[in-house]
Amino acid sequence: MPASSQTTNSNQLPSYSARGRYYRGSFFLWKKIFSLFWYYKFVRLFLSSKSREERELEFYKSLGLECRDFFLKMGGVYVKVGQYFASLAHLFPESFTEALQDLQDRVPPHPFSEIKERFKKEFGKEIAEVFPDISEAPLASASIAQVHSATFKGEKVAVKILYPGIEDIIEKDLKAVRKFLKRINRFLVTFDFKIVHKEIAKLVGRETDLRLEAESMDRMARYFAEEPDYVFPKLIPDWSGKSVLTAQFIEGKRITQAGTLKKGQAKSRPVDLLIRAYILMIFEYRFYHADPHPGNMIYTPDEKLCFIDFGAVGEIPPSQAIALRKIILCAMTKDYPALVEALDELGLVSKKADREKLEEVVRYSMEKLSKFLSDTDSFKNIKFEQIHTPEDLKFLKEINSSLRGLLRMIQLPTSLVPLERVLGLLVGITANLDPYRTVLDYGEKPFKSLVFQGENQWQKVLVQEGGIWGQAVSLPGELLQAVKNLNRGKQSYKLPDLEQHTKKMYSLGHQIISSAFVIFGIHYGTDRMDKGIETQAMVAYGVSVFFGILLALSVIKNKFSSKRNRQ
Repeated sequence: MPASSQTTNSNQLPSYSARGRYYRGSFFLWKKIFSLFWYYKFVRLFLSSKSREERELEFYKSLGLECRDFFLKMGGVYVKVGQYFASLAHLFPESFTEALQDLQDRVPPHPFSEIKERFKKEFGKEIAEVFPDISEAPLASASIAQVHSATFKGEKVAVKILYPGIEDIIEKDLKAVRKFLKRINRFLVTFDFKIVHKEIAKLVGRETDLRLEAESMDRMARYFAEEPDYVFPKLIPDWSGKSVLTAQFIEGKRITQAGTLKKGQAKSRPVDLLIRAYILMIFEYRFYHADPHPGNMIYTPDEKLCFIDFGAVGEIPPSQAIALRKIILCAMTKDYPALVEALDELGLVSKKADREKLEEVVRYSMEKLSKFLSDTDSFKNIKFEQIHTPEDLKFLKEINSSLRGLLRMIQLPTSLVPLERVLGLLVGITANLDPYRTVLDYGEKPFKSLVFQGENQWQKVLVQEGGIWGQAVSLPGELLQAVKNLNRGKQSYKLPDLEQHTKKMYSLGHQIISSAFVIFGIHYGTDRMDKGIETQAMVAYGVSVFFGILLALSVIKNKFSSKRNRQ
């Protein structure tokens, strides 16, 4: 750890008042916004391309260090925010995210005397009585707890203990966050900040009860019991409670320390395991680890992936899982109208949204994403200008819309906020370990093998013809869309020659059937008359006459129709 992080932070988190925490957070936020605005709107304009690159590196490095020190000083929820930023290497420069890596598991620890006090309060015993060889230096110190190594019954274990008074600190943080959300809602983006705050409070509050974490860890281990490439620590229930969790110690290193690939190398096994695990969690088990920052994933010496810290988990209702699956299927087949329907089913489309306009936006976005993925060489440190281009504004103008209008069409249900955060972290970790591939490259194969189990053969062929963002079937894309539009009744085609020949074939068929009934009626009637069954004979002759009249009318109609067509 850089020396600055050790000198600027004490072992005791400052006990600011709720008002004090809010003002410090607000002041820091606006100060950084102003510095970014000043750099991009003024300073950057007067720099040459070479000096601009050097200045930008220095600017983001300084920004990262300042953010890291501020988050560490504030502790609690602020550390969680910093951990999230640290994993977004695909959006933020490496010089910025590198400093934030210290927030993953290097938060300044509390004195061991406080940890012993918390353990005794939980079990009524001294920690040294249960774990005589427990290490006073923590293995890891995070936002709400720290972990110490020990031995229990001859096996190495990890003992996680909440910080004393962390519940009060989190309560203060949440009050400050609520005020920040309220102001964002008033001045920037309109949303139901109360519901968002409630979800955040629920997520963070859950982490202060380690009994819930123990249940989640045990549940996930049961789900992955048949998966040999994944490891989950075994719980020691006798010494686990609300503020203490004891589990098997898993040897290994953080997933981001597994090594970054060079261009041309085969896929990263750690990333492969990570993305496959989340496909299983989301689409198979509908229960997922909601905090996959690098400090919570261990890559073992025998090349397996271990998940730790189940304080934050999420569950996906069956309806949402089906909608998510449908979204990916529609993206694969470029079925944009159905994709909008799936987004609506997931709750991402507002009631006032213009569906046709939104369909155009989705089409544009998907085509842009496809082009972006094919044209981009490295997905690490992507610049803002690469994602948002002048063509975007031109497109919105063409469909008579604006960015503000687009934002009104879409919404993010609070139940999907944890899942959205997970996706951001997965993208960031993938960019760190394999800058030359995306989450889609790693997710396509396990998604197909899992989601299409038991599906009909046509649906399998539909997806196996191309990549996730490539052509889904052998039909040309425009023809495929035309067929779908016809099926939805949105489009019709008229081919005069084909219609004329079709009518002729239709009439000819009627004439053949009528002729058959005429011949059959005469033959059957004659036979019945010879046998003296006059009633049946008359019925047969009547049928023959009826179809004979239909045959004559059909022939006359065809002649008049042919004359009109010749004219």
